[in-house]
Amino acid sequence: MTNSANLEIRDVKIVTATGTSPVIDCALKTFIGNIKIVDGKIVSISGERSASKDVFEGAGMLAIPGFVDPHTHIPFVGDRVKEFLMRSNGAKYAEILKAGGGIYSTVDSVRKSSVDDLVMSGLKHVKWFLKSGVTAIECKSGYGLDFENEIKQLEAIKLISENTPQKIVPTFLGAHAIPSMGEKAYIDELKRMLDFVKEKNLAQFVDIFCDEGAFSVEGASEYVNYARSKGFKVRVHADELSSNGFAGIASDLGAVSVDHLAMCSKAEIESMAQNKTVAVLLPLTSFYLKNAFAPARMMLNEGVPIALGSDFNPGSNTFYSPFLNIHLAVNYLGMTPAEAFIAHTLNAAYVIGLGQECGTIEVGKRADIVIIDVPDINYIPYMPTNELVKAVFVNGVEVFENRDNFSWQN
Repeated sequence: MTNSANLEIRDVKIVTATGTSPVIDCALKTFIGNIKIVDGKIVSISGERSASKDVFEGAGMLAIPGFVDPHTHIPFVGDRVKEFLMRSNGAKYAEILKAGGGIYSTVDSVRKSSVDDLVMSGLKHVKWFLKSGVTAIECKSGYGLDFENEIKQLEAIKLISENTPQKIVPTFLGAHAIPSMGEKAYIDELKRMLDFVKEKNLAQFVDIFCDEGAFSVEGASEYVNYARSKGFKVRVHADELSSNGFAGIASDLGAVSVDHLAMCSKAEIESMAQNKTVAVLLPLTSFYLKNAFAPARMMLNEGVPIALGSDFNPGSNTFYSPFLNIHLAVNYLGMTPAEAFIAHTLNAAYVIGLGQECGTIEVGKRADIVIIDVPDINYIPYMPTNELVKAVFVNGVEVFENRDNFSWQN
């Protein structure tokens, strides 16, 4: 394994989208050759070998951009195993809440934890993502629901970013659920938190959950407008459990993305298409909860760019593999392998503000590259296992290797 940011990845089949903005078409560039990296950046892609001393021999394997996960709920502590088992036996969410489960269970655990606890848990989880080829990842607060603990989560995210090679993008999701003070009082408190987050530069993105049992359309609209007036980029959770029209409203208000969208209407899709708002779809969560899948084919046909995220969290989805996510996108959402691949690379990078830096293999971009041992990208949904990953490079440095060096004896 090489630990140099100046090297050449040789003899690989490069498969990548191109550009910095989200795309709807499935145009992929394929090139067989060598990738030269200097100071962590791609400086050439050529059929000719350079004189680099540090070399990774690709042996004809695929080189793809590092996957980007634009929607996770890292960091958190604790588990909700009991809740999972109750749901698997047919319990409804109201019953789970009555039994002490649901988001407030994780809130209680996070409030009792230290920053160090959150950092240790978060680093464990982002390492899992790294081994599956995820080289950039969004992390949210949202399990504090008060000033002290929301800021504690954001501080933990900052420390996680300083201790992993991956690019970490923080999002302030204080508006994840409504505490006992009620919506109006809590939105006023959230505005005060936003002022502090802005002053301390703890996040550039703000998120809110507007759905059944969460924030109202009126409250969410007020909050989105306030966040944008403070210079934040806004993303929203919407249409996961029901359709209340907020996906279209948030799109009109300038949201970068609307996430979940399992229950969105055609009118909302048309608004998102008109505004070029990215739909961040989370099929792993639909699969985990046995809920409806988002109408991805309709979105694409209407011109809505799609990104894919995991929604990794302790309650509604503990899957994180981009391979499984792409499998579900192809098998259940009606996306092509190329569409799903671009959704988890270039389009996802754009959503979290990294379209200029990563998401494609191009000269000038960061050398976030994953080597997978398959003949083409159709194998990603066909055989969705992390074992396909043979090497991961972040900023040109090889940070993970999974070569098959077994010695079998009968």
